[in-house]
Amino acid sequence: MAPPHHQLLTQVARLFPDALFYAPTQVPLVALTIDDVPTPGEPDDASTRLILKALDTYNRTAEHPVRATFFVITDHFNPGSTILQEMLAGGHEIANHGTTDTTPAILQPAQFARHFQEAHDRITDLTQRPIRWYRPGRGLYNRAMVDHIRLTPGYESLVALASMIPFDTMQRLSTPSLNTWYLAQFIFPGAIFVMHGGSMARCVQTAEALPGLLRLIDYQGYGVVTLSELYDSLAASTASPAPDTTGATDATAETPAGPPPPRPPLPPEPPSRPPA
Repeated sequence: MAPPHHQLLTQVARLFPDALFYAPTQVPLVALTIDDVPTPGEPDDASTRLILKALDTYNRTAEHPVRATFFVITDHFNPGSTILQEMLAGGHEIANHGTTDTTPAILQPAQFARHFQEAHDRITDLTQRPIRWYRPGRGLYNRAMVDHIRLTPGYESLVALASMIPFDTMQRLSTPSLNTWYLAQFIFPGAIFVMHGGSMARCVQTAEALPGLLRLIDYQGYGVVTLSELYDSLAASTASPAPDTTGATDATAETPAGPPPPRPPLPPEPPSRPPA
């Protein structure tokens, strides 16, 4: 059963039809996404590896291994780092979170194009893999951003958002146990979870919150997959069944899920220059 706030989320998604807040499906899957990685200034990427280790440790005994989508900021990359290759080796997905930890919705279109494209080029050069998702900083975007993303080959036409407002960035309030409890309130088919790295403190918090959260999700009968796997499950769940040549009908067949939710509301176009 969907939590009470699912109806509110549905209303928000209808207002903002250019973003993906959740996947409209009854398949018991949720997507795990991690923002702001890696941590800048760490030659050994020790803090980001805490998150990877937490996932790997959980997967060693899990009946259904967990895979996550990491939204990376390319100015956070450390020289000689192999962290992206380690993410891929763990079965995880890498996505575009821009060049810097900024609010791209206030950028002029040409500035955003650089922010987006430079990150895309650097990630694909390092991984030799296509990218399907972009998530804007602070969850804000505008029409020019959407248009640019849709013109970039390989990217989905929806801006990647999430099913909850992040709580783990509120430094004075956030703790691993509280984060686990908060995120557990959003377990429903098609939910998109967001957690954060980008600093030692946030990575520690995420690494400590993950085991309990993943156990709760598993206990409720859900699989945890990448954002692309969740999105692709929509096509599988809505595929037309093969024609029944016997003339019999299946009265118990599940009603197909609807199309992706409307994309989220667009903020107003940014001013000619960012506010002071």
